[in-house]
Amino acid sequence: MKFSEFYTSMVSFGVFSFEDARGVFGAFDRRRLHEWNQKGLIIKLIKGNYIFSDFIHVENIGLLISNKIYNPSYVSLEYVMSLEGLIPEAVYTITAVSTLKTSSFDTPLGAFDYRKVKNELFSGYELRPLKLFLNGRIIDRKVRVASLEKAFFDFIYLKNYTLQNDEIRELRFDRDVLKGMKKRAIKEFIAKTRHKTVEENIQKIWRVYDIKG
Repeated sequence: MKFSEFYTSMVSFGVFSFEDARGVFGAFDRRRLHEWNQKGLIIKLIKGNYIFSDFIHVENIGLLISNKIYNPSYVSLEYVMSLEGLIPEAVYTITAVSTLKTSSFDTPLGAFDYRKVKNELFSGYELRPLKLFLNGRIIDRKVRVASLEKAFFDFIYLKNYTLQNDEIRELRFDRDVLKGMKKRAIKEFIAKTRHKTVEENIQKIWRVYDIKG
């Protein structure tokens, strides 16, 4: 098979696996992926997952990579909190939540961290439209990304210990963003955990930032 034929049929995937290639072409020789990787035409992200080399500088490709290389998962935690302005720091590792075991991956296109949650907490994410601009064309995909409220909840839930007031202040939450979050949604997440420490920590955050919970 010629690479040009493969590229034309697979580029809309953004990130693809050997199984994806077999789904498109039926019989497909895995050795082609090794060959094209050696030539720099595609990039191996982690075992079994690849991306075309011209995606390297495509904005927000990391969101799609995060969803694809560890599935099921959704982008959450510090990455979303930074994106939404809740915390001031820029976050370069894409952080995510999964029902699979906690894992981290360093790839040629960045670092990806995943934290495990129980099945009943794998919710609160949205399927967000993602437009990838590549060589004059637009590739439309959808990615699983937590709402700000769920990203905040996941972050506090995974602390799993009692937060002190000084530690809460050091998190440097933006009070206006914190105040604007949907408290009802957060209460619904708390109800799913029945975890007293999580509820107490969130109530303590409201008090420290003088916000009605």
